[in-house]
Amino acid sequence: MSATAPAKPRLDWVDAGKGLAITLVAMYHSASWLLGAGFEIDGWRQVNEALSSLRMPLFFMLAGLFAAKWLTACWRSLWRSKLSLFVWVFLVWEVIGSAVFLLGLTMKGQPINLVGTVRDLLVSPIAPRFELWFIWALAIFFVVAKLIRRIDWRVQLAVAGVCSAAALSGWETANIGWSGSIKYFFFFLAGLYLKDAVFRLSRARIGGLLVALMVAWVAVSAVVAVFGLRWVPGLYFVNCVLGVVTGVTVSRWLARIPRLVAIGSNTLPVYLTHTPLIIVMAYLLALLTRVTPVAVVAPGLPPVLAGLAIAGSLLISGAAMRGPARVLYEAPRLIRGPAPVPPRGRHAHVA
Repeated sequence: MSATAPAKPRLDWVDAGKGLAITLVAMYHSASWLLGAGFEIDGWRQVNEALSSLRMPLFFMLAGLFAAKWLTACWRSLWRSKLSLFVWVFLVWEVIGSAVFLLGLTMKGQPINLVGTVRDLLVSPIAPRFELWFIWALAIFFVVAKLIRRIDWRVQLAVAGVCSAAALSGWETANIGWSGSIKYFFFFLAGLYLKDAVFRLSRARIGGLLVALMVAWVAVSAVVAVFGLRWVPGLYFVNCVLGVVTGVTVSRWLARIPRLVAIGSNTLPVYLTHTPLIIVMAYLLALLTRVTPVAVVAPGLPPVLAGLAIAGSLLISGAAMRGPARVLYEAPRLIRGPAPVPPRGRHAHVA
């Protein structure tokens, strides 16, 4: 008789944190595309600027939280379980994103360059575009973390921290994915190597120190956003560290919201699908302004579009996973490779 190890229970606060992060990402993209469509919602620029120190640092830290086992796993297992998925969905959704982006350009009144679009698509595996840089960066992070695992973790954090502080202070590369990787690798490593500290934080009594740190995050975020102080060396990096502390603490409260926890337990389809949906909705709203005064309610549209995009993403992915369209969200077996063959013989067992 064979025994199967029970699945480890999910932690609600972790899923709530992921749900919070993806919701803020969707809100950011909603506001950005509505601004591109000509809606006067300038206040959302500063709101998203202030929240930026929480959404991506928290997302990457949580992604690294359970990555330790992949440092010692064989490359074949890492490819089958993680990398093949990231590579596949990145390539598939780069094509989809490129097509929908043309609609976005039309909405903005910008010219369409099909040759340039095809060229950018072909080089996207080394120069990612759109929000898909996050998927690209995750694949890079898992590979790099495995390659440097024998280096003292404190040295890894120190070097990544210095690079992150520089990149977050205005040092940009020629590509959003390259810049984002330098900015946020530290936070992935922090989740990986400071896991125990993060879990202690998630269980800590919310006393004066934690409240002070959260208030400091709000204050620093507001000052950086209002006065445009990201360029001050190290300031925005500190802002992001405070954002992670705040994100973990707030996630404990948000874990009481089942819907947010459910979203956080299934963020990949939301991340892949929400922006194309937002672009289509923004385009339709831009057309609607020609016949009705939509602009009156424009300031309230970003959270509405974000909510609709998240719900639509989950509905589309849920339907897709029941048929051949599952390849939009799951790497085919040919890409993943064969499953590991269990050992045979007298002492073989299923772990």
